[in-house]
Amino acid sequence: MPDNNKIKLINTELGYQSKKRKNILLKNLNISAERGENIALIGVNGSGKSTLLRTLANLQNPLSGDIYIDSIKLNNYSAVESAKKLSFVSSEIIRTRFLKVYDLVSLGRFPHQNFSNGNSEEDHTIIRKAMKITGITELQNRNINEISDGERQKVMIARALAQDTDIILLDEPTAFLDISNKFAVYNILSKTSNEQNKTIIFSTHDLNIALKHADKIWLIKDKKIYEGAPEDLIIENVFHKLFTNENVFFNKLTNEFSVKFPQKYPVKLINYSESELIKQITINALKRKLYFVSDRDNIPEITINQDNTWNLSINEEIFLLDSIYKLLKHLQN
Repeated sequence: MPDNNKIKLINTELGYQSKKRKNILLKNLNISAERGENIALIGVNGSGKSTLLRTLANLQNPLSGDIYIDSIKLNNYSAVESAKKLSFVSSEIIRTRFLKVYDLVSLGRFPHQNFSNGNSEEDHTIIRKAMKITGITELQNRNINEISDGERQKVMIARALAQDTDIILLDEPTAFLDISNKFAVYNILSKTSNEQNKTIIFSTHDLNIALKHADKIWLIKDKKIYEGAPEDLIIENVFHKLFTNENVFFNKLTNEFSVKFPQKYPVKLINYSESELIKQITINALKRKLYFVSDRDNIPEITINQDNTWNLSINEEIFLLDSIYKLLKHLQN
């Protein structure tokens, strides 16, 4: 196969060097990112996600090894050349007064200009397109300090899109967004990598969402990076290595991380509703309160009725309940 790598790390060691000691966060990295790939960078806090992204963005040097962008060593690029190759969205909140949203997005065009010219009509077209993609067109005349943190983060993503680089690096791009906007941003990144053939690498703690959008995972564990498609890492049981908490596990069938609740209190469950969905929702709610379904005798009995109500038989009393909230309340009383 031809070499389609946009980014390649060879025997790379990352971290921080002080006068007294070397703090190694990641070592012996041999990973790559190809054109058009959407890559999720996953790891616990302090594992080196931001350090890796900042190093790829040419904002700090690797401790050792080589990093190549388009088959050229990263440290051979000038600052302007690097800015034409890749854009970077940090996790820091940008706070500035008297700067409008449109003006901040326009800064993405700076590497493509010289000191004597401003934005051309082509530049303005690219800026407007970036704002449309991120859904912030209606904010263009607002001051940055007048919008929310979530909106501000979308502005920074728009600036990166306006920079029009082959590679986009994002450090926790959805950290300040609600669930709806999280999905919207991941859809934007996925669509951008697919339709514009850009290489996108983003770090995230939204694991369940990221696994559904990423072409490849870079998973950090024990100063190493496990690399592969989400499904490959699932087959290899790599996700089980991410957390040491025994109550967090990876469900291979749903491609999601879940919480394992202790089983403390047995209940009997009878389903007359003819709805497996209502049954499973009821079981999930019971698990959250540490109840589990059992065939033992002399335990509370729950019947799901055809009209999606619940009968609870407990201590020789029967309660008719019209919500799971009320069912759990009566169980716990």
